[in-house]
Amino acid sequence: MEVVFYGNITKHTNGEKTFTPKNHSTLKALIDELSDYYGEDFESIINGTETNLLLVNNVGTALTGGLETPLNKGDKIEILPFVEAG
Repeated sequence: MEVVFYGNITKHTNGEKTFTPKNHSTLKALIDELSDYYGEDFESIINGTETNLLLVNNVGTALTGGLETPLNKGDKIEILPFVEAG
């Protein structure tokens, strides 16, 4: 399992672009580990103060069960910032 951070997400990860987590059964458990590891600043990107896109194996989690999305060994989780235009 691997987590990949893109763009300005890395400002919340001390510049790290990847993270190898423990094997978790759900996306929520993974997010809890990431929040514990990176702290409250990271937690803000998941819990609504910043808007971002989460993908599991190239599929948006809105289509896979949200935070209850099941995870398996070998999955790739990507956290991307939304791009705004105006």
